[in-house]
Amino acid sequence: MRPSISRRSFVAAAVATAAAATGVAAGAGPAEARGGVARVTGNSRVDRLLAVMTLDEKLSMIEGQPENAATNEYEAGYLAGVPRLGIPPLRLSDGPPGVITRRDSTGMTSTMALAATFSTADAEENGKVIGRDARSLGQDLVLEPFVNLDRDTSWSRGFNTYGEDPLLTARTGAAVITGIQSQGTMAQVKHYIAYDGGNDVVVDSQTLHEVYLQPFDAAVKAGVTSVMSSYNKVNGEYASHNAYLLTTVLRGELGFKGFVTSDWGANHGTTSINAGLDMEMPGGGGPSGVSITPYFTKEKMKAALADGTVTEATVTRAVGRILYQMDRFGLLTGASKHTVTPLKTARNQAVLLRTAQRSATLLKNKNGALPLNASDLGSLALIGAGAGQTIATNSGGEAAGGLLGEQTSALNALRARAKNARITYAVGGDLTGSPVPASALGHDGAAGLVRTTDGATRTDSVLDFTTAGGDALPPGTAATWTGTLTVPTEGDYWLNIQALGATGKLVVDGRTLTTVGAGFGAAPRYGVVHATDGNAPTATTDGLANGRTKVHLKAGPHTVSVTAAPDVSGAPVQIRLNWVTPEQAKADHDAAVAAARKARTAVVFVWNTGSGDLSAALPDDQDQLVADIAAVNTNTIVVLQANQPVALPWLDKVNAVLDTYFGGDQAGVAAADILLGAVNPSGRLPFTWPKDISQEVAHDPAHPERSSKGVDGVTTYSEGINIGYRHFEATGQTPLFPFGYGLSYTTFRHDDLRVAHSRDGGLDVTVTVTNTGRTEGTDVVQVYLGAPRQAPSGVQFAPKALAAYERVTVKPGRGRRVTLHIAPRQLRYWSDKTGWTLATGPRDVLVGASARDIALSRQVNITGR
Repeated sequence: MRPSISRRSFVAAAVATAAAATGVAAGAGPAEARGGVARVTGNSRVDRLLAVMTLDEKLSMIEGQPENAATNEYEAGYLAGVPRLGIPPLRLSDGPPGVITRRDSTGMTSTMALAATFSTADAEENGKVIGRDARSLGQDLVLEPFVNLDRDTSWSRGFNTYGEDPLLTARTGAAVITGIQSQGTMAQVKHYIAYDGGNDVVVDSQTLHEVYLQPFDAAVKAGVTSVMSSYNKVNGEYASHNAYLLTTVLRGELGFKGFVTSDWGANHGTTSINAGLDMEMPGGGGPSGVSITPYFTKEKMKAALADGTVTEATVTRAVGRILYQMDRFGLLTGASKHTVTPLKTARNQAVLLRTAQRSATLLKNKNGALPLNASDLGSLALIGAGAGQTIATNSGGEAAGGLLGEQTSALNALRARAKNARITYAVGGDLTGSPVPASALGHDGAAGLVRTTDGATRTDSVLDFTTAGGDALPPGTAATWTGTLTVPTEGDYWLNIQALGATGKLVVDGRTLTTVGAGFGAAPRYGVVHATDGNAPTATTDGLANGRTKVHLKAGPHTVSVTAAPDVSGAPVQIRLNWVTPEQAKADHDAAVAAARKARTAVVFVWNTGSGDLSAALPDDQDQLVADIAAVNTNTIVVLQANQPVALPWLDKVNAVLDTYFGGDQAGVAAADILLGAVNPSGRLPFTWPKDISQEVAHDPAHPERSSKGVDGVTTYSEGINIGYRHFEATGQTPLFPFGYGLSYTTFRHDDLRVAHSRDGGLDVTVTVTNTGRTEGTDVVQVYLGAPRQAPSGVQFAPKALAAYERVTVKPGRGRRVTLHIAPRQLRYWSDKTGWTLATGPRDVLVGASARDIALSRQVNITGR
């Protein structure tokens, strides 16, 4: 039996052997001169490794490669390591939020919901869940948090941010990093920098430092392992090639000691390594279906070394930064874990429930419509797919889809918690549909579709093969069905291709409608089809990935083709062709309205998984559903699932609106708890909710240069530091709901404001929070800083800027004294001439419940002493 040997011992032995072969003393200290080990990182273990690595080995550490099929977990990125020297592989997993591989994993509360808690404690706990999942799933590094700002709510990735405020984003992101890395998992903060919708961004130095850099500064102070450079250009230079940003600012000003990784395909040449890029992803290990040109290949880098545009010392420096962090996390001394072990499910789900409960934001509550009382529960209509199923996440993309077995719907949670309630459920808009019947399927004048598998053909009367039905196809089955779909009447049909264990491609009349489970190409992005990998907001009611397309069809036959291509899961192939006919859609809608008409109270669940384009209606005619229900029931309540502002044309017609964002696996339970009053809502908006999209800084018709599209492709941040609510204050506009807004089932009063200078050069703000209502609740005290009365020439200040915040839980009729700290940075401004400079003189300290609801103010004189 071969004796076991620790990685620490193996690395030491490997280094000693290699050192002997190259004439370098393995035990040489960092200060060794001739014949010694050059000091590259200051870490003796790492510097010794660098001294004995071949050029090819170094180059293998700066470019992503594909993982061996036998071990591949289909993470986003992979480095093979250097087996000769005991350097293990490095796995990089996608997000946020959560951990995405071929395995199912925890469905996290959305990033915007996490920001809505205004809680660094909750952020850290969510980070721990991510870190634990990564370790369980054999991953080393997670590509999160996402700390860009929600400058343009219509941007397709804005929902993944922590909102519009740099301080809230900075504190939330730093806490998530602390949580992730406390579990032995590396965190990679992204995307550096000004990646907020525009592809070619011009931003002045003060704005860059004070607004867009603040979250990255906080990440560095939290000890983040890695920084991901963004796709966009910043002031004329690609972010991955920008020496000023990567070296002067990130390493020089912020003191970053980790490694910089390109976003997938954001590198554009070999010389980016000179600017400060250390690792190219995905390199040669790119995701299936997309062509990304690698530049850090051995061939290209050796050519750059030969022509002198890159030096080996620069390559060594990059490798040193990577190895330094690997050693920091113990990966060079035995802590590397690439086995898959069970998730810490019970522990993780408790965190998700708490976060979902604390993030939900009550936007309207006319006449105390919420919480539901005994009369409401005696005659309650619950309407919407999101009530009957848990819509845990915004589905697919780079967010972990969740664990269906842990998801209890709001409907079931309400019935379990209020056992005597009389609840009628109506789906309103059916996401799953029903199998297309045999009467609608045919081929060449005969019944059924022709299935072709490995050259053999047979006829299937319906396309409905599932495990639940007992007729799932064998693992690895690749099949195509062809024939005709005959629709009885002209109209809008939902055609759904649903699958698990394989992707499913649906083609009608020669047009591909969707390929459920596909990634960038035909194959799944992460190796397998997850149940939430469809374009529907959640899986089917029986747990298949659901690809839906609404298509107008004339009565009569239409050619149809369905293709199933197996994934790598080895699971039985389930595939089904479902539909919702125009007649069934109308019947579902009418049944929901009828249920609402008969009930005392109607609670309608609606969703929007897209961006916050206020000019667009909610998908699936949900606005009309709400309007029709409100017309027949004067006590209509809306539970909204949206990470961004959406149009609310029915707002004046309903009594209450609760935005739960996407609460993760426990979203349904949390919603039920809040509706019943078991939990008092305490979330606050991390963004400003405009009345119209033209109010936003990126959609101001007077400033087209500010748009993500820009002018001639260039987006200019001409608003300077006035992003989000600052823009509304500067322009005197009134939003629908202000930043920091959120109602409670109780009321609060703020009194006795005191402001004192603190020893660190900041300010301590003390205020009494009194609960003036009848139930315990949590207030989010927000401190804003006004502009200096005598602003320095040429320096921009926001009319008010968030400077501190704190959650405060108070029992009814009681008061609590709370002190909030304004950090010195919040009192300073950036100047290229003087660096961070204290803004002296009188300033207002404002305390309130939102950016617009200011209850107290006090002037303080900033002296710098």
